[in-house]
Amino acid sequence: MSKSTAILIFTQEASKEAARKMLTPSKNQGVNRLVFDKLNHFVERTASAAASKAENLQVFHSNQLIKPNNNSFGKQLSAAIQEVFERGFEKVICIGNDCPALDENRILAAAEKLQVADAVVGPDNRGGAYLIGISSKDFNAEVFENLAWQSEKMLESFIEQYTNEAVLMLETLSDIHTFQELQTYTTSRHFIAFLIRLVEQITARIQSFCCLFVENYSIRSLSLRAPPFV
Repeated sequence: MSKSTAILIFTQEASKEAARKMLTPSKNQGVNRLVFDKLNHFVERTASAAASKAENLQVFHSNQLIKPNNNSFGKQLSAAIQEVFERGFEKVICIGNDCPALDENRILAAAEKLQVADAVVGPDNRGGAYLIGISSKDFNAEVFENLAWQSEKMLESFIEQYTNEAVLMLETLSDIHTFQELQTYTTSRHFIAFLIRLVEQITARIQSFCCLFVENYSIRSLSLRAPPFV
């Protein structure tokens, strides 16, 4: 394996992701952000585990490379990849936080395949990708940022732009965009079960607090009423 391969964890601010994907049944943004924080920690541990098994892999997080801004998803991702290449790396493997099935062994397999291909892609089940690996010689920032990101046409647009390159396809894995998908996820069950318990416990506490607040407010309202006029 080349000594110039980087794993890039690309995630947006938890508030932005929480606004786009609802992973809680109560639609509580605070709880939703907490779930994304846990997903971020999970993918960071996974990437670090992969890097620890191979001397030639280094992990970067997008928030280390680019400052939060209002640019499009594609523009931010492209800028983060460009920054990695400018640091001397020849190959980059990009992963997100919404595919817990992507474990360290799959990341290592993608890194190995990227040594003999121009690009590797891990398709998800909705027309996007949970992993993209690309070489610096085949990277065009303008083309890359204008792919159909965050849509069911993303994978198709990538393949259309890289028809002249050797692209290896990985196995299809499911990602998570809703609480229902979280509940039915069939891999990484220990972590998923933890997330579901966390969501349910916090949601129950919020509901209990709201009920207690309403009850106390009602009691106070009754106690503050004036005595009946005689």
